[in-house]
Amino acid sequence: MGDLMLSSRDKIAFNEAAQFNENINIIFAIKFFKNWILERLASAFPIPSWRVKLHRMRGINIGKNVYVGYDVIFDRIHPDCISIGDYAEIGDRCIISAHSRGTLPLRDKYPRTVKPVRIGQGVWIAPGCIIIQGVEIGNNSVIGTGSFVNRSIPANSVAVGVPARVIKKLDEMEDLTNSG
Repeated sequence: MGDLMLSSRDKIAFNEAAQFNENINIIFAIKFFKNWILERLASAFPIPSWRVKLHRMRGINIGKNVYVGYDVIFDRIHPDCISIGDYAEIGDRCIISAHSRGTLPLRDKYPRTVKPVRIGQGVWIAPGCIIIQGVEIGNNSVIGTGSFVNRSIPANSVAVGVPARVIKKLDEMEDLTNSG
């Protein structure tokens, strides 16, 4: 890694992420680069179903008949910690992250943490939303444009805002898993 002219910050962060993933550095680097290429391709690919396939190749667990918009960023280091249920739709320019960590001086107080993100069946996430680690969005819920989701949202809910709060409960929805 030293020959690549990386900053000391990059070296520390890279080694930390590789160790967290229980990979040797070269294997982690190859996986990260492969996922970065797939993410860049998926980000702008004109055919929605191909965007989904490219994100699946990164390790994201994506159900059937899912729409992923343009420029969606799924966690680059832990894509396998994200799952999306059938018939969900993720709007353009959303960010979904399954990990966090503090700056180098704050690593002791805010160490790297990884928690899964689960997006239920039939969920609609409008454009520009941010969803952080440990969040579960229940089936048939709606997350309003530009919302920041930092806690779980129950099924059949409409949540909006920064931070996102439930503003409305929807009537129970039909289970779509047995149709079409």
